Amino acid sequence: MRYDIDVSPDELSRLVVQAAVTAQEQGYWTGAGPIAEDAVRHLVRFFGLLLAGDDDINRRELDVFSQLLRGAHGDEASHDELRDAAVKTMELANDPDALHAFLGETPAYLHAIIHMDRERGTRNAAQVVTALSGLGVAILSADGREAEEEDSIFTTHLNHLRGELDVHGVGDRE
Repeated sequence: MRYDIDVSPDELSRLVVQAAVTAQEQGYWTGAGPIAEDAVRHLVRFFGLLLAGDDDINRRELDVFSQLLRGAHGDEASHDELRDAAVKTMELANDPDALHAFLGETPAYLHAIIHMDRERGTRNAAQVVTALSGLGVAILSADGREAEEEDSIFTTHLNHLRGELDVHGVGDRE
């Protein structure tokens, strides 16, 4: 059986942030500040890396990034602001140790969602990682080109996050 599901970037990023907010509302967030800020920070860093990973940021990529951020925090940003955010994340890519650390790190908001899922038997963390995957595909395919650096960032980080879910027993249960 094949399912064709067309979910927009703003809906996917909204799902990520809403799962995080639910974890906070249920008492699973122990971080400083609102959990939504941690989720948005991760979205900006991860997808900014994908956006600028081929050293070329075009209008279609910025449109997807704009939708993603609008869904995550409701604000509109100009293409110049979005480009600046993506370029700032490239500083991370220029430091191999920092990039490796980021790609192998599970963001705090996702830890809170994992903890909630373990205790409540829910599947929010798997849905978040699936949403991140969908957002990544949207960013990667927006310019119509393939770049090895972008693919590597995408697969390395998502494989780490999927592994984290499996370690905690909340991965996809199919």
